[in-house]
Amino acid sequence: MISQENTFKNTIGLKEFGPQQASINNFPKLINYIKLQRQIKQQYFQRLIQEDRFQQNFFKKKKQQNIHIGTILNQYFQVKKKIKTKNKSNKNAQQDFLSDILKNKLEMNDQEAKKNAANNGSYFNNFDALDQMQRCEEALNSDEPNSKYYHNEAIALYKMKRFQDALNYFDLAIQKNPKSSDHYYGKAETLQKMLRFEDALKNYNQAIHINPDKSEYYNSKAVTLRQMNRFEEALQIYDQAININPDLSEYYYNKAVTLRVMDRFDQSLEHYDLAIERNPKISDYYNGKAITLRQINVYDKALDNHDLAIKINPENSEFYRSKAITLEKISMYEEALKFYDLAIQKNPENSDYYDGRAQTLKQMNRYQEALKSYDQAIQNNPEKSDYYNSKAIILRLLKRNKEALEYHNSAIEKNPENSEYYNGKATTLRMLNRYEEALEYFDFAIQKNPENATYYYHKADTLDIMNRSQQALEYYDLAIQRNPEDSDFYNGKAISLNQMCRYQEALLYYDLAIQKNIQKAEYSNNKALTLRKMNRYEEALACLNYAIQQNPENSTYYYHIADILETMNRYQQALEYYDLAIEKNPEDSDFYNGKGLTLRSMNKYEEALECFNQAIKKNPEIEISYYNKAIVLQQMNRYEQALQYYDLAIEKNPEDSDFYNGKAFTLTQLQRYEQALFYYDLAIQKNCEKSEYFNNAAFTLRQLSRYIEALEYYDLAIERSPENSDYYNGKALTLRQLSRYKEALEYYDLAIQKNPENSDYYFGKAIILRHMCKYEEALEYCDSAIEKYPQNSDYQYGKALTLKLMCNYEEALEYFDSAIEKNPYKLEYYNYRAQTLHQMNRFEEAQECYIKMKNLEQKKKIG
Repeated sequence: MISQENTFKNTIGLKEFGPQQASINNFPKLINYIKLQRQIKQQYFQRLIQEDRFQQNFFKKKKQQNIHIGTILNQYFQVKKKIKTKNKSNKNAQQDFLSDILKNKLEMNDQEAKKNAANNGSYFNNFDALDQMQRCEEALNSDEPNSKYYHNEAIALYKMKRFQDALNYFDLAIQKNPKSSDHYYGKAETLQKMLRFEDALKNYNQAIHINPDKSEYYNSKAVTLRQMNRFEEALQIYDQAININPDLSEYYYNKAVTLRVMDRFDQSLEHYDLAIERNPKISDYYNGKAITLRQINVYDKALDNHDLAIKINPENSEFYRSKAITLEKISMYEEALKFYDLAIQKNPENSDYYDGRAQTLKQMNRYQEALKSYDQAIQNNPEKSDYYNSKAIILRLLKRNKEALEYHNSAIEKNPENSEYYNGKATTLRMLNRYEEALEYFDFAIQKNPENATYYYHKADTLDIMNRSQQALEYYDLAIQRNPEDSDFYNGKAISLNQMCRYQEALLYYDLAIQKNIQKAEYSNNKALTLRKMNRYEEALACLNYAIQQNPENSTYYYHIADILETMNRYQQALEYYDLAIEKNPEDSDFYNGKGLTLRSMNKYEEALECFNQAIKKNPEIEISYYNKAIVLQQMNRYEQALQYYDLAIEKNPEDSDFYNGKAFTLTQLQRYEQALFYYDLAIQKNCEKSEYFNNAAFTLRQLSRYIEALEYYDLAIERSPENSDYYNGKALTLRQLSRYKEALEYYDLAIQKNPENSDYYFGKAIILRHMCKYEEALEYCDSAIEKYPQNSDYQYGKALTLKLMCNYEEALEYFDSAIEKNPYKLEYYNYRAQTLHQMNRFEEAQECYIKMKNLEQKKKIG
C-alpha cells in the first residue's frame, strides 16, 4: 500500500516537475557557464569604456531576431502560477527551470554573437539574462522572499509592459520594506506609464521623502509634471535635480524640452547648450536644439545642429526627418524630400516618414506623388487614421471629391472621436455643393470638439454660400467668442454683412480683422470692395494700395484697382492697372475680360474684341468671355455674330439667366420681338427675381402694342425692385400710349420722386401735360428737363412744340433753332420749324427749311 502511494506520488511529481528536475543534472555545467559569461561581460564592458560608446549602445534598440528576456521570464511566471510549493525542493525546481531556460537563451545569443561580432545587442541580451538570473538566484536562495525579490520581479514585469502586475509586486516590495525609496520610485515609474499621473506624483514624493538626495527621483517627477502640462512646477523640480547632480546632462536637456514647450525659446537654447557642454556626444541634444531654433525661425543654425546630430549618430532616422521638416519650413522642398528619403532608407517601416514626404509633395503641388506616399504610409500602418484623412485632402485638391469622401469615411471609422475628420468631410461635401450634408458634418465636428472655433467658422462660411446670412452671423459670433484673436473670423463676418448690404457694419469688422492681423493684405482688399459698393472710391483705392504694399505680387489687387478706376471713368489709368495685373499673372482670363470692358466703355470696340479673344484663348471654358464679346458685337451692330456668341455662352453655362436676357435684347434690336419674348421668358424662368428681365419684356411687349401685358410686366418689375425709377417711367410711357394720362402723370411723379436728377422724367411728364393741353405746366417741366440736361436737343424741340401750340411762334422758332444747333441731323426739327414759319406767313423761309430737310433726307439714304 505504501509502495503504491509512493508510486502515485512519484507519478504526480514527474508529471508536474519532470521538465524542471531534468535540468538538475546540468546545473554544475550551468554554474561554469555563468562564470564564463561574467568574464565575457567584464571584458566587453572594458571594451565599451575604452571606445566611449557604452552609454549609446546600451540604449540601442535590440534587433527583432534576438529573443527578449521578457519572453523567457514570462514562461517562468506562467510555470510559477501552476506550482504551489512551500518546501525547499520545489524552490530548487523553480531555480533549475529558470536556469535551464536562461541557459538556452545565453547559448542562442552566443551563437548570434559569433555570427555577427559587431552586433552589440547579442552581448547585451546575455547581460540582461545574467542579471535576471543572478537576482532570481539570490532571491530563491533565501527562505522567504524579501523586498528585493519582489522589486526585481516588478522590474521584469515592467519590462514586459505588464504594468498592473508590476504594481502588485512593487506593493509587495513596499510591504516588505516600506523604507526603501527605490520601491516607491519604481511604482511611480510604472504609474506614469499607465498615465496615472497623480498617483505617480504621490509615489515620487514618497521616494523623495525617504531619500531626498537622489537626483533621478526629481528628474522623473519633473517629466511627469511636464506630461500633465504643469510646466512651471516641472521647471522647479528640474532645478532641484540639477542642484543635487549638476553634472548630469540629461537634466538640462529635459528642462530645455520643457522650456521649448512653454515657448521660452531663449532659455530653452541656454539649457540645450548646458546639456551639450556636459556631454557633447549625445546626438539628441543637437536635434532638440535644432527644433527650438526652427521654432524661432533661425533656420541656418537649426540646419547646422541637425547636421551635428546626424554626424554623431548617422543611423538615427528621426534626425533626417527633423532636418527635412526644417528644410520644408524654408521652402527648400527638393532638399526636404532628399532627407525624408534618407529617413525612409534608414527605417523603411516608419509610416510617419512617408506621411511627411507626402506633405512636402503637397506643398509642391505634386499631388499624384503625394498620393503614392500616403498609400505607403497606410500600407505600413493601416490603423493610423490621420493618413486616410490626409489622403482625402489631396484627393479633394485634385477635385476627386467622391474618392475623398471614401477616405474621410475610413478615417472616421478608424477614429470616430477625431473632430477634424468630420470637419474635413464637411469641407469636401461643400465642394460637391451638398451643403445640407456639409452642415450635418460640421455639427458632428462641433459635437466632438465644441471648443474648436474653426468649425463654427466653416459652418458660417457654408451658410453664407447658401444665402442664409443671418444664421451665418450667429456662427461667426460663436467662432469669435471661442477665439477672439483669430482675424479670419472677423473678416468672414464682414463678408457676410457685406452680402446683406450692411456695409457700415461690414467696415467695422474689416477694421477689427486688420487690427488683429495688419499683415494680411486680403482684409484691406475686402474692405476696398465694400467701400466700392458704397461709392467711396478714393478710400477703396487707398485700401487696395495698402494691400499691394503688403503683397505686391498679388495680381488681383491691381485688377480691383483697375475696376474701380473704370467705374470712376478714369479709363486710361484703369488700362494701366489691367496691364499690371496681366503682367503679374498672364494666365488669368478675368484680367483680359476686365480690360476688354474698359476698352468697350471707351468705344474702342476692335481692341475690346481682341481682349475678349485673349480671355477665351486663356480659358475657353469660362462663359463670361463669350458673353462679353457678344455685347461688344451687338454694340457694333453685328447682331448675327452677337447671337452666335450668346449661344456659345449659353452652351457653356445654360443656367445663367443673363445670357438669355442678352440674346433677347439683341433680337429686340433686330425687331424680332416674338423671339425676344421667348428668350426673356427663359431668363425669367432661370431667375424670376431679376427685375430687369420683366422690364425688358415689358418694353418688347410695348413694341408689339401689347400694352396691357406690358403694364403687367412693369408691375412685376416694380414689385421686385420698387426703388428703380426707370420702371415707373416705363409704365408711365405705356399708360401714355393708352391715353391714360392721369395715371401716367402719377407714375412720372413716382419716377421723379425716386430719382429727381433724371431729366427724361420731367420731359416725359411735360409731354403728357401737353397732350392734356396744360401748356403752362408743360413748359415748366420742359424747363426742368433743360436745366438738368441742357445738351439734349429733344428737350429744346419739345418746348418749341409746346410754344407753337400756344401760338408763341417767335419763341418757338428760337427753341427749334436751338434743337437744330445741338443736333442738325433730325429731320422732324426742320419739318416743324418750317410749319411754324408757314403759320407766320414767312413762306420763303419755310420753303428753305423744307429744302434743307429733303437734302438731309437724301444724304441719309445715300449714307
